[in-house]
Amino acid sequence: MSARGARPLLISVGMKTIAAASLALVLSACVVGSEAPGGGDDDVPPPTGIAGSITSNQTWSGAQTITANATIEAGVTVTVTAGAAIEAKDGVTLRVKGTLRVEGTEAAKVTFLPTVDALAWAGIVADAGGTVDLAHVEGTDVATLVYCHAGATCDLDHVVFDDLGKALVVEGTATLTRSRISKVMNGGITVSNGDLTITDSYMLTSSGDVIVQNGGSLVIDHSEVGEAMGSYEHCNLHIGSAATLRITNSNIRSGVYGMMLGGTSGAVMQYNNWTENGAGTDLSEVGVNTSVDLRFNYWDQGAPNLGAAFDVASPAATPIAGAGPRP
Repeated sequence: MSARGARPLLISVGMKTIAAASLALVLSACVVGSEAPGGGDDDVPPPTGIAGSITSNQTWSGAQTITANATIEAGVTVTVTAGAAIEAKDGVTLRVKGTLRVEGTEAAKVTFLPTVDALAWAGIVADAGGTVDLAHVEGTDVATLVYCHAGATCDLDHVVFDDLGKALVVEGTATLTRSRISKVMNGGITVSNGDLTITDSYMLTSSGDVIVQNGGSLVIDHSEVGEAMGSYEHCNLHIGSAATLRITNSNIRSGVYGMMLGGTSGAVMQYNNWTENGAGTDLSEVGVNTSVDLRFNYWDQGAPNLGAAFDVASPAATPIAGAGPRP
C-alpha cells in the first residue's frame, strides 16, 4: 500500500537507498510564531512553510509542507486535523519537545509523505518530555517514522506505513495499536531499553529482522509478525535481551527464523501460531535464557526441543483460530 501512487521503492538488496534522510537533524534558524512556549490560549495560524522553532500552539489543516527541520518546543501543542496532508522536504526532521497530536479518522485519514522532489523525509523525533499521538495516519518513504527517546511517550493507533527504514525506535514508552507496517529495513521496529506494547497489528516484510529488542519491555498481543526476507540473519523477532517479553495470541510466520532468543528470564509466549518459518528454525537460542514459557502454542513443524529452560507442554494440535489481529 502506498499513500501516493507509484514512488521510488526505498527497500532494495542491501538497503542502501534511503539517502541522507537520517542525517538531516540540524535545526534551521527560522522562527515560527512570536509567543513564548505555550503562551496564549489561541492557536497561531499555520505558516506557509513549516520550519524552525515552533513556539506557540498551532493547528495544521489541509495541505502543509515542512520545508526544513522544525521543532515543537516544550509546552507547545501542534494539532493536525482530520484529512490533513502533510508533506516534508528531503531529509527533513520534525522534532517534538512538546506535543504533536494527529487527529485523523477512519473517514478522513491524515497523510505524511515526502514532497514530489524528495526521496524520503527523516521522520518524527520525540525528545524527553515530548508526546507524539498519531491516529489514522497513512504514508510512505520515511527513514524513521517515530524515534521515541527515553522520557518521551509515543502512541500510534491505526497507522499504515510502507517503504520505510524503521517504523518505530523505542527508548521511552510507546504503543502500536490496530496498525499495519510493511517493507522495512533491518529492525523495522526496535526496542532499546524502552517499553513497547503492540496490539492487533501487522508487522510484515523486512530485508532483515522485523522486530529487534535489546533490553526493556516488549508485549505483543493479537498481532502478526512475518514475511522477513533474505538470508541467515533475517528473523521475525530477534531478541538480544529483555527485562520483559510477552507474546500471546499472535502469528509468527514466514521468516527464515521465526525467532532468535537470548538474554531472557521468565519470557512468556503462549497461544501463538508458529507457521511457515524455515525448517527447524521456529525458535533458535542465541544466548542464555531461563524459564521460558512456551505452552499452548501451535507449531506446524512440531514443538522445538531446546532443553529444560523451555516449557513446550500442551501444544495445540491445530492452528489457534483466535490468534492474530482482531477485526
